Formats: sequence, C-alpha cells, structure tokens
Amino acid sequence: MGSLCNALSSMILAIIVNWVTGEKAGGVFAFAFSNAQLMYTIGGFEIRPLQSTDIDEKFSFTNYFSLRIITCVVMIFVSAGYVLWSGFAPEKAAVIWLVCMYKMVEAFADVFAGMFQQHDRIDLSGKTSTFRPVLSTVAFGVVLVLSKNLMAASATMIFTSALLFAVFDFRLKKKYFPFTFGFSFEEINKLIIEAVPLFIAAFINMYMNNAPKYAIDAAFSDEIQNAYGIIFMPAFVINLFSLFAFRPLLTDLARYWNEGQMRPFRKIVGRIVLWIVFLTLVSMAGAYFIGADILSVLYHRTMILHLKKELVLVMFTGGISATATFMYYVITVMRKQRLLMVGYALGFLCALFIPRVLVPEYALMGAVVSCGISMFVLSAVFVGIVIFFVALRNGDSAKNHIDV
Repeated sequence: MGSLCNALSSMILAIIVNWVTGEKAGGVFAFAFSNAQLMYTIGGFEIRPLQSTDIDEKFSFTNYFSLRIITCVVMIFVSAGYVLWSGFAPEKAAVIWLVCMYKMVEAFADVFAGMFQQHDRIDLSGKTSTFRPVLSTVAFGVVLVLSKNLMAASATMIFTSALLFAVFDFRLKKKYFPFTFGFSFEEINKLIIEAVPLFIAAFINMYMNNAPKYAIDAAFSDEIQNAYGIIFMPAFVINLFSLFAFRPLLTDLARYWNEGQMRPFRKIVGRIVLWIVFLTLVSMAGAYFIGADILSVLYHRTMILHLKKELVLVMFTGGISATATFMYYVITVMRKQRLLMVGYALGFLCALFIPRVLVPEYALMGAVVSCGISMFVLSAVFVGIVIFFVALRNGDSAKNHIDV
C-alpha cells in the first residue's frame, strides 16, 4: 500500500492539475515534479539500499541520520541554484522550487523508513509511506480547487508532509527505536564513500529519465511537455508492481548472498525477472487496446488518443527500466555497487546526446525512443554484471564443496 500510494500520488497530482488549471499548468507541474525527483536523489543520497540491507549494523542509525541532514541541506542549495540559473518565468520557477522542497521532506523521512525495514518492521515504513503521500495529495487537491493557484497548492503539500513526518514518523522512531543524536565525521565519511557510487548511479538514472523532458522544454511548449508526462506516467506501474515483489525480499537476498546460499538467491532473482516480463507484456497489451482511451478520460486530454504507438513503446521502456532497477538492487546486495558506474556511464552518454537529436526531429516519438535506448543500454550492462558474479560465486561454492 505504501509503494502504491507513493507511486500513484504523482499521477493523481498530475490529473488534478490538468482538470483544475489546464494543460499548460499541467506541463509546468510535470516538469517541476521531474526536476524534484532528480533533486530527491541528492537528498536521499541513495542510502536506502545500503541501510535496509545493513543487517549487521555496520553503521548506526545516528550515522545514517546525520548524513541525511547534510544531504538534505545540500539538496536545498542545489535546487535553489538550479532554479536561479535556469532563468524560468517567476511562477514556473516558484512551482519548481516548491515541489523540490516537498521532495526534500520526503527524502528526510526516508531515513526513518529505511531504519524500520532494516529492523524487520517494514509494516511501520509501510504505514508512513501510505499516510504521508495520501494526505499530502488530498491537501494539494483541496487547495488547488479552492484557489486555482499552483504555488499555494504546492506550498500546502510541503506543510502537510512535514507535519505528518513530525507527528507520525518521528513518534514511531522514538517509540520503537530510541536513539541519541551524535556526529562522527569518520563514520559519516566511510558511509559517504560506500554510498557515492549508488548516488551517482541514481542521479544519472533519473537524469536519463528526464533528458527527453529537458529536450522538450527547450524545443516545444508546456502543452507538449504535458502530453509526454501523461503517456509516460503508466510506465511507472511496471516499476511499482515489481517493487511490490522485490523490495520486501532485499533483506533475504542479502542474507542468502552473504551466507553463500546461491540456490534460493537465484530462485528469487529468476522469479522477479519473470514477473517483470509478465507485467511488461500485460501492460503493452493494455496500452494498445484501452490505454489511450483511459488516459484521455483521466487527464481530460483528447490528443492522447492519437498517441497509441508512443504509449505501447513507453510500456516496453518501462519494463526495461524495471529490470534495470531490480538489477541495480541485486548488485547493491552483492556490494559490487562501484560497477554500476559502467552501465550508468554508457547510459548517461546516450541520454546526453540522443534526445538532442531525436526530440527536435520526431517530437514525442523521439522522446520515447531516446529514453528507451538509454534504458536498454543500462539494463543490458546490469544483467551482464549480475550473471558474471552469480556464475563466479557458483564456481567458488562448487570448488569449496570439492575441497571438503
């Protein structure tokens, strides 16, 4: 429920904006939310995969918490610098800034959710991940309907999320896992060194998703940006339902890998990959037969009816992206995260240049294809890394068995 509500909140927010304030404002909000997700990678610093699989508590919660304060402060300054440097119109700049601050609150709260999961209380992280996005989305919708002001609604979303964090997440932490705040430069520095490869990977991954949007923003109107945001939204359904399957199993995967139990490890990985393939095929079929009709009704935009081919290709790209995401977590469990840079370097180069060529020439189709190419390159490299190290571990296990 937490993953579902968190993922659906962005879609529901976009639907509300399109119905209440129109497609131009919808394009502005879609672009703002994409930028906020990119900035979120700075605030979160991709500590969650390390924290939730740190079953031996190599680092204390105090270290994770202290680092999160630092990264969220950095996120605030980077977001402000981006808005000022980009030269957006005042209203657009304000909306981008406010949505970034909303995601900053979410990034700060995530360190508590990671700690709950680390201690096998994923039920608590599920509760916080459910209530906060649901009530923040409701508050946003109510204020937008009453005021027709996107800035006021975005500010309300920040206030609601921060209030819920203070009265819910922080209270649960104090009740179940009391801690004393401290600051160790040495330990935080060690944690940063471990997390940097994951952070760079997450930042580049989000940039790869956003690159077509930046190309659209440079060449086309906010209305075209809105259309792209609408057809790309369903792709996250595949990622969402794959997260349902593998996120609760990360601690088990880490335990199997650390103990050298390769058979159950391979079994989990294989089943998740088959699940992603199944989701992708079902989503592509749904997109072809009813997807465009549903989106045109939901977002109140009839132009989506003419984008059926783009929508089907988006779902295929979503499946590739979900595979890359899962393999990213598997590589993290293996603690081979430095090798993630190989895939992200190649994917980043694709995202840097391909959208600049395809988007001005082929508009929305160019944006979809350019994103698909980047994700395919990324996924192929990650799958190769996982296969290599699983085979290597299998060989070591066989050798040890013969030695015995």
